[in-house]
Amino acid sequence: MGEGKKDFRVVSGAWELSGFNFRVEGRGMRLMMRGMKEGKFTGIRCGSCNMVYLPGPFYCRKCLVEIDEPVDVSDHGTIRSFTATMSDIRGNPLAEPQIALMVQLDGCDSWIMGVLRDVDWREVRIGQRVKVRWKPPEERTGSLQDMDCFEYE
Repeated sequence: MGEGKKDFRVVSGAWELSGFNFRVEGRGMRLMMRGMKEGKFTGIRCGSCNMVYLPGPFYCRKCLVEIDEPVDVSDHGTIRSFTATMSDIRGNPLAEPQIALMVQLDGCDSWIMGVLRDVDWREVRIGQRVKVRWKPPEERTGSLQDMDCFEYE
């Protein structure tokens, strides 16, 4: 690998994800969705260890205590992981690679997923700063689609 290419790997092949189970508590998701309609994020903080989750669970994953303190979370953050997809599920090449990100938002200990648009995937690096590009207020409905994508700060 050339200079500057050490922080990502190309992994070829199919990844089977159907066996994974993802659980999100409804209360934390509803709180997050209400905030998204206004173009902001609301997470939940643990009063014991100060961990902040988005969307917020009903208990702290670290302390195992019930949590219920809403807290504002920034819509700016740091790329912690990413994947560039070159083909669709059937192996057909995409016209343009799709970049999926895992982002740790400022003020939050958990990560959220989103897409990064209008950039060359070869230039994306872990540690880069991004911000949410929200849909216009009149188009927001209180759903995950209110967040259009991520873009560089």
